Amino acid sequence: MTYIIAKDCVDVMDGACVDVCPVDCIYSKPGDTQLFISPDECIDCAACEPVAQ
Repeated sequence: MTYIIAKDCVDVMDGACVDVCPVDCIYSKPGDTQLFISPDECIDCAACEPVAQ
């Protein structure tokens, strides 16, 4: 199941999860205060989980 970026990351957007994602499925939208993961592109590798802690 695709990892969900939770409220703890709202307004943080440090990008560590973006750097470790092997398929580049983590995005931001202009004006948003958090990143999001595209469930259609995510391969459920969990590489983002440790850096999101």
